[in-house]
Amino acid sequence: MMHDIDRSNGFILELKDVTKSFGGIHALQGVNINIQKGSIVGLIGPNGAGKTTLFNMISGFLVMDRGEIRFNQKDISRLYPYDRSRLGIGRTFQLPKIFSNMSVLDNVLIGALQKSSDVDESKQAAMEILKEVNMDDLADSFPGELTIASRKKLEICRALASSPMLLLLDEAISGLTPKETLEMIDLIEKLSAKGITLLIIEHVMKFIMKISQWIVVLNHGQKIAEGTPEEIAQNETVIDAYLGKKELSC
Repeated sequence: MMHDIDRSNGFILELKDVTKSFGGIHALQGVNINIQKGSIVGLIGPNGAGKTTLFNMISGFLVMDRGEIRFNQKDISRLYPYDRSRLGIGRTFQLPKIFSNMSVLDNVLIGALQKSSDVDESKQAAMEILKEVNMDDLADSFPGELTIASRKKLEICRALASSPMLLLLDEAISGLTPKETLEMIDLIEKLSAKGITLLIIEHVMKFIMKISQWIVVLNHGQKIAEGTPEEIAQNETVIDAYLGKKELSC
């Protein structure tokens, strides 16, 4: 269930004129986005629109050609990924990047060790996170034994272990069953209730329209629209570029 954004909270993330090219291809062109603290924001657009490139620049895996990224009013444009993680930016990937030769608990422990060098303390914190998402019974299992949904939850758990204020979710429900999708929606709403700001890439429109309070639309590396789910659903530019009449009638 969506809730209105508290506009008094200010911005946790500010992107100004973010630009990135690969050879002669413009992946992102002068993108400006402000993310309200405590909000759930959907990032949508067709394949190749620049969504994952934007995630990679927010998290520090790519360096911008031009522009500025501010997190909690601090310029982080040139910081390394681990520095951004320590400041409070967590992320997941479209294809979960988990360590297959390590147990579920140890995968989460790696994230927890960013906050504390005490292994016992970090292990306890990791176990608490697994309990929150009902995965504590899988603590001694290995990723290869998990379902797709559990692997996605595991990656979220590992990101949560670093205590993020902003969490970037890349296609968290891709490949999930309807039941698993509802469980993921419930998890996202719980994270939001704890005060974590969420920026979510997703292609399933029913999901993104249900969960988001604000939506940003990219196309060919440019921001073509932003607004509430209701506003985006009625935006002719977005309908023509991405959604289509059939998608909206589903």
